[in-house]
Amino acid sequence: MKRFLTLVFALLLVLAGCSTESNQDKAKKETESKTLTVSAAASLTDVSKALEKEFKKKHPNTNIKFNYGGSGSLRKQVEAGADVDVLMSANTSDVDKLQDSKKVKEVYDYAKNKLIIIKYENSSIKNIKDVSAPNKVAIGEEKSVPAGRYAVEYLKKEDLYNGMTSTFVFAKDVKQVLNYVQKENAEAGFVYATDMYKGKDKKVDNVVKLADAPLDHPITYRAGLVTDKKEAKEWFEFLKSKEAKEILKEYHFEG
Repeated sequence: MKRFLTLVFALLLVLAGCSTESNQDKAKKETESKTLTVSAAASLTDVSKALEKEFKKKHPNTNIKFNYGGSGSLRKQVEAGADVDVLMSANTSDVDKLQDSKKVKEVYDYAKNKLIIIKYENSSIKNIKDVSAPNKVAIGEEKSVPAGRYAVEYLKKEDLYNGMTSTFVFAKDVKQVLNYVQKENAEAGFVYATDMYKGKDKKVDNVVKLADAPLDHPITYRAGLVTDKKEAKEWFEFLKSKEAKEILKEYHFEG
C-alpha cells in the first residue's frame, strides 16, 4: 500500500510539472504574440517613435521592436525569412517586389518625401557641380537605399552623373549620408527633406540645404503587411488613421 501511494504521489508530481510547463509555454506564447516587429527605413527613425507613442495609447500591451535600415536591405531580410511583421519602406518598388513574391499581404502608401542636396554649414560650394575629386559627395548605396537611387536618377537627368562618379562616397542609409556631411567627411550629400530635422522642430547641426533635387515623380513611402498577426494588422490600420497622418505631417512628411 505504501508503495502504491508513493507511485501515485510521483505521478501527481509529474502531472503537476507538465501542467506548470504547459502554463509557462502558454504565457510565453501570449507574451510573444504581443510583440510587434516593424522594419522601417532609416529616414523614419524619429517619426516612428512618435507613432509608437500614439499607437500605445490604444494598445498599451503591445511591445514594438523597430529595425532600421535601407529599404532594399530590409526587403532582403523579409525575403530571407526574418522575423518582421510590417515593412515601412521609403519607396514603392521594394514592397512591390515582396507583394509579387507573396511575401506581403497588403500594401499602403502612408507618406511622401522630397530629395534635397545638403552641404556642411561652412562649405563654400554654391552648386553640386562645384564638387570635384578629391572632395566627396555622399549618396546612399544605389542597390539598397532608395535615396541613393533617386540621387543617381537626378544626377543623370541633370547630365552630371558621369562627371561626378569619382566624388561619390557610398553610405548604407540616409542617416549615414547625413553623418558624412555633418562631420565634413563629404562636401555634399543627397538626403530627404525630413532628414534636415532632429525630431519635430529642431534642425540638425552643421548642415544646410544646398538645393532641392526635383525628380519626375513623387517619392512615395509604401508599407507592406508581412504577417497575419493581430498586432501587425492593428499597426497597419493605425498608419491609415488621422492621428498617424498628423504625426507624419508634424515631422515634415507629406501626405
